[in-house]
Amino acid sequence: MISRGESESSLETRALTQFDSLVEKGEVFWEPTEEIRCEQEPFDVYFRISPITNAKPYNPNDKSRKPGFLDDDPEFTLCKVAPNHKLILNKYCWLRPQLILHTLDFQSQKDMLTQADFHAANEVLKQLGDRYMIIFNGGPDAGSSVAHKHLQVFPRPERRTVVEDLLENPELMLPFRYELAKLDDNTKTEDIYNHYKSMCNKLAIVNGTPQSLVLVKEWLIVLPRTCATIKGEIEGALMQGGANAMIGMLWLKTPEQFENWKKYGPMKVLTEFGVTTKTD
Repeated sequence: MISRGESESSLETRALTQFDSLVEKGEVFWEPTEEIRCEQEPFDVYFRISPITNAKPYNPNDKSRKPGFLDDDPEFTLCKVAPNHKLILNKYCWLRPQLILHTLDFQSQKDMLTQADFHAANEVLKQLGDRYMIIFNGGPDAGSSVAHKHLQVFPRPERRTVVEDLLENPELMLPFRYELAKLDDNTKTEDIYNHYKSMCNKLAIVNGTPQSLVLVKEWLIVLPRTCATIKGEIEGALMQGGANAMIGMLWLKTPEQFENWKKYGPMKVLTEFGVTTKTD
């Protein structure tokens, strides 16, 4: 269980120690990658290409209602998080480390997030500190590969993201719909959850609506999704993306996918991933 007395860095230290050990054993798939910047309008995007992630399984439409994380390996487990979550290491990673925060019982990845989900997410962010972000890929059309409800946790980019630009420049326009809330040290979990409900209402997001969410200490952004996969011009090099993609963090498995993104146009892909017109 996450302890209130645990320092902000100790959870990160344990995560990195276990992560590195499992990478060395070949049980976590990760390799160092460098970001490749691609200038776009209205914001630049940054690619990472990691062929070692090619073996990642994909089963977003599993209807068994069996907990997808029932048999968590103790070596992958970091801690329980009240009231109903567990924090574990991810197996297929673009960043060091990548973590999964999942519900203990089976809940659908297509369902709306609950106040309990935000409580757990907020607790994890408090323990890991300012360098981390949390994303939610709400359903297969938002980029989820597992049907069991979970959020992902990983280090934030050291550079600015488009969200910081949006907060500083209200006139900046994105080609797809979103809602954004500014947070601070005094923002409580209940406040974040209320922001989320209000944003979803404005975006016509309900249970089953594909959605992307990114949460950090200073802000929360929610985006409705149309799809998470586009074929493009190169056969067998699907262009795919979750919530991280929608703010310019593009994680690929092959150089062919990178070429496909460049040919099709990164901002065109993201625009088609998102929703460009208001839903009545």
